[in-house]
Amino acid sequence: MNPARPPPAVLQTPGFAHYSVAWSPFHNSRIALASAANFGLVGNGRLHMISLIPGVGGSSAVKLDKQYETQDGIYDVAWSEVHENQLVTGSGDGTLKLWDVLLNDFPIRSWHEHSREVFSVDWSNIKKDTFASSSWDGNVKLWTPEMPRSVTTLHAHLSCVYQAIFSPHQPDILATCSTDGTMKIFDLRSPAYATGPATNSFTHPLSAAVLTVPASGTELLTLDWNKYRPFVLATAGVDKMVKVWDCRMVQSADPSTQAIGGVCEIQLPGHEYAVRKVQWSPHRPDILATASYDMTCRIWSSNPSAGGSSLLQVHDPHTEFAAGCSWSLYDEGLIASWCYSRNTKNWDITEDSDDPEDIMSSSLQTLYDYTPVSHSVPGSIFTYTIKCDGGSSALRHITLQIPDTQTSNWSLHASSIWQSSIHIADHIEDLQLDCFSDRKILRVLELGAGAGLPSIMIARTTPNATVVVSDYPDESLICTLSDNIRRNHALERCWIVPYAWGNDISPLLTPTQQSPEGSALFDLIVAADTLWNPESHVQFINTLCMCLSHSPDARIHLVAGLHTGRYTLQSFMNAIMMHKLQVERAVERQVIDGIQRPWDVTRAESEDEKERRKWVVWMVLKWA
Repeated sequence: MNPARPPPAVLQTPGFAHYSVAWSPFHNSRIALASAANFGLVGNGRLHMISLIPGVGGSSAVKLDKQYETQDGIYDVAWSEVHENQLVTGSGDGTLKLWDVLLNDFPIRSWHEHSREVFSVDWSNIKKDTFASSSWDGNVKLWTPEMPRSVTTLHAHLSCVYQAIFSPHQPDILATCSTDGTMKIFDLRSPAYATGPATNSFTHPLSAAVLTVPASGTELLTLDWNKYRPFVLATAGVDKMVKVWDCRMVQSADPSTQAIGGVCEIQLPGHEYAVRKVQWSPHRPDILATASYDMTCRIWSSNPSAGGSSLLQVHDPHTEFAAGCSWSLYDEGLIASWCYSRNTKNWDITEDSDDPEDIMSSSLQTLYDYTPVSHSVPGSIFTYTIKCDGGSSALRHITLQIPDTQTSNWSLHASSIWQSSIHIADHIEDLQLDCFSDRKILRVLELGAGAGLPSIMIARTTPNATVVVSDYPDESLICTLSDNIRRNHALERCWIVPYAWGNDISPLLTPTQQSPEGSALFDLIVAADTLWNPESHVQFINTLCMCLSHSPDARIHLVAGLHTGRYTLQSFMNAIMMHKLQVERAVERQVIDGIQRPWDVTRAESEDEKERRKWVVWMVLKWA
C-alpha cells in the first residue's frame, strides 16, 4: 500500500479568481499570481506575491508576501529575465505594467497601446531585454522596459490572440494562437518587418507569418514550445484535444515566405471540456501538463512506452474550472495549478495520486453566455435533431460524421459542423423552397458542403429537389461526405461532386442533365460559412455566376457567422456588384433567441468577440 502523500499547499484569495501563475527564474520558492475580481468579467485586479515555505509534517505551505491592486483584472504575469525583482502584467483595460517587488503600491512603468484586453505576456529567455504581449485586439506587441512605447507591432490574427510566446531556442521566433483556430509562427528577421523611411511597425503593423498551422476547427486557447526539441509545439483549446506539432519545416523555409502546414505528431484526448492551458515540462522533453474547464489538471507523455497510455496522471481537487498550470523551474515534478474558485495549489507528480473522480460541470455557454461557432471534432459523430411537421414531440435525426481532411488541406476548416449550417437546417423554410413547388425538378447546389447537413435537410423536406452536394476535392472530405449522404438515405436525391471554386462547372451540371427539362443551371445555391477567406472571394463569386440559372426567381442563400468579420463580409458584398449580382436582402440573426436586425457593417466598432458569436448573417443574392 502506498503511503499517504502530504496534501498540496493551497492559497485562497477571497473575491479574486486566479488567471495566471509564474515561477521566478531566480528563486525556487518565489511565485507571482495574477487574479481578477468577478471571474475577470468586470472589476479590479490583484497581483499576489507568494512564497513556498516548509509546512507541518514535511508538507509545503504557501505564504502571501504582498499584493498590488489594479483598476482592472490581471490576466497574465511574467518575470523579468534580467532583474530578479521585476515582473510585467497584462490587464483587461489593455495596459501592461512593470512592477518591482521591493516597492509598494504602484508599478514603476505602464504602457497602454492595446485597444482590448491583454491576455498574455511572455519574457524572452534568450533576448532577455524583450517581452511580448498579446491581446483580444488581434495584435502582438514587443517591448523593452526602457522604451516608452512598443518596439514592434504584429497584426497577428483577425481576432483575439490568446497567447504569444517566444521560442526558447531562437530569439527571433514567436508563436501565437487565436480564436480563429490557427497557430502562427513569426520570424522577426523576415523582410516584412524591416523598417525604413516609408514604413514603421507601430502605426502600420505588418503581419506575414512564416508558418500558419490550422490546428483546430474551434478556438485555440493555449500553446507552448517544447524546451528540448526546436520547432515542436503543443496546442489545445475548445475542441478538448491536446495536439503536438512538428513544425521543423520553418527551419529550411525562406523567412519571407508564408507556408501553411505542420505535422501533428500525436493527439491526446481525455479532457471533457475546453483545455485552458498546456505547458511542456522544463525538465523532460516528453512530458507536458494541461489544465481544463473540466476541473482537472493532467500529466501526459508524448512518447509513451509500447502498449502504455499517454495519460500519466489526473489531478482533480479543484472545485471550479482549472484555469492553468505551471511547472517549477527548479524542482522536477512540482507544479502550481489554479482555478476560478480562488484556490492555487502546489502539488508533486512524483507522488502517487488517487483515481480521478467523475466531475460534472456547467458548460461555458451556460455560465458565460459564449455561443459556440462550431460543433464536434474531426472523425466524431454529430447528431442533428429536428421536430416533425406540426410540432409533434416525435423526433427525427440526421447523423453525421465530421470530416477529417488531409493534412495539406487543413486550411479549409472543413473539420467541424459550423453554426451557420445548423442555422440553415433549423430554418429550412427560409430558403422558400415552396416557391418552386410547381416545378417538376428543383435544381439545388450546395457549395462548401462539409458534412452535408443543409443538403440532407433539403433532400428530406423537398420532394422535387435534385441536390448537388459539393466541396473541395479532398479524398477524406469527399469520402466522409458521401458516407453521410448514404447514412441518412439521401442518395436518391443527392449527388456528391468534388469541386474547387473557379474551375469548369461541367462536373457540377452532369447530375442535373439527366433530365431534359429546362436549363441545367441551378435554381437555388446554398452555402454556409464560406466567406471567411477574402482571397477566395473572386473564385467563389465566379462559381456562383457560372452556376446560377438566369431565371428571375433563381436565388443564392449565403449564411455566415459574424466570426467571419464584418469587414470581410462587407468586402464580399461590394465585390458581387461587379459581377452583375445584387444583395436582395441581408439580415443579422441571433442564433439562440431568433432576434433579427438589418445588416450594418458599422457595428464592428462596438461589439466584442462574445457578442459576435451570437449572430449569423443571412444574405440572399439574385441577378441585378
